[in-house]
Amino acid sequence: MKRLPCILLLFCAFTFGSTAAMAQSGRPQDKNVEAAKVAFLTDKMELTAEQSQKFWPLYNEYETKRRELVRSYRSGYREDVDQLSDQEAKARLDGMFSTRERELELEKEYVARYQRVISSNQIIKLYRSEREFTKLLLKKLEANNKAQ
Repeated sequence: MKRLPCILLLFCAFTFGSTAAMAQSGRPQDKNVEAAKVAFLTDKMELTAEQSQKFWPLYNEYETKRRELVRSYRSGYREDVDQLSDQEAKARLDGMFSTRERELELEKEYVARYQRVISSNQIIKLYRSEREFTKLLLKKLEANNKAQ
């Protein structure tokens, strides 16, 4: 079982390396990033094989629902703000807050579901590790951009 973290870290390293090589090709990098994220979070959260088997489908379901929620709000996001009337701008703000409230409710729902599979400490590690992974990814992208 002690080999699992080492294997996961190696997988992350290889995946990050291949992500840089595929950065200009588009979609294949998304799958590599997602695979690296799963490996990174699994290691940081110290998930057992049994926990992983139950947790990841829940997490993926949550992420899909969250993305749909945010995407629905952002459908008109690219409109020129200067072209909005005050009433339209207020409606946009109301929509933003409504979306955030629904996102929080969704998160609460899934935390309750996660707690049937993993501990509260592991959930906290999940949140911390997600931020840490994002920071690592941004640093990697920045380094790739400097190298080009």
